Amino acid sequence: MRRIAVAPQVLEFASDDPIAARVLGALYHAAPATTAAPTLRYALRRSATGSAAGWTATAPARADFGPASLGDAWAFLEWRATEDLLNGAGADAVFLHAAGADLGGRLALIVGDSGAGKSTLLAQLMLRGHRVLGDDVVRFAATDGLFSAVGRSVKLDANSLRAMPLIAARCAAAAVGTLLAAGSYYVSPAAIRRSWAAEAGRPWAVILLDPRDRAGAPGLVRTSEGEAAVIVTEKVLGEAAGGARRREDVTVRLLDVLADVAAYRATGSDPAAVAGALEREAER
Repeated sequence: MRRIAVAPQVLEFASDDPIAARVLGALYHAAPATTAAPTLRYALRRSATGSAAGWTATAPARADFGPASLGDAWAFLEWRATEDLLNGAGADAVFLHAAGADLGGRLALIVGDSGAGKSTLLAQLMLRGHRVLGDDVVRFAATDGLFSAVGRSVKLDANSLRAMPLIAARCAAAAVGTLLAAGSYYVSPAAIRRSWAAEAGRPWAVILLDPRDRAGAPGLVRTSEGEAAVIVTEKVLGEAAGGARRREDVTVRLLDVLADVAAYRATGSDPAAVAGALEREAER
């Protein structure tokens, strides 16, 4: 059983099967453990037959999923737990579909649609020694205007791993905090860097990722700060507590925090080169 805190929730993942227990440990391996009472409970169970497709996943207020393969059952729990977090951020916060990295004390938000390369760029930055907020979900607290880390796994495909042999070796060795499930590797940020979490803060820059910008030389091109701020507000996930009015208030607060933030479009198809360009820009 693993019980972890992702404010304001306490998530409990449980299984009586040692294989499933290790798999559950990979999901929020980097999130802080807690002994507080759980608010959300999830479980993986194996049928008595022991067949490869004999796994069942249980999540709050939903029908059980399965029987299915372990990877598919785990992917179901990963999605449902994420969905529950997004819809339960609390009265003061929302989650954003974005990545974040701290480059020498300068926080960069990395924004793009699914598949745009946020996870790959973030992993490249981690390998260069930078701390991060996460690769796909970051938390924004409206009261203090700060963005903070969420300790979920980084999701990488085989193409991404080819350019990162250190991470690929950990996945191949099935190191703690790594898992191949549903065709993707889930890698805990703590499996890449023991001290992985960036401090909560306000961003210096927003980096926009778009597959249409992959042609040409890798680098960063300055773009409209107003456009970038609007794009970030469009990435609010889940429902803000208090309904539509509260969501509108959070959006206004987001725009206020992003008013003086620099904006760049990432170009080229080499994430390592883009990571280097981002480092150089942060050092100016």
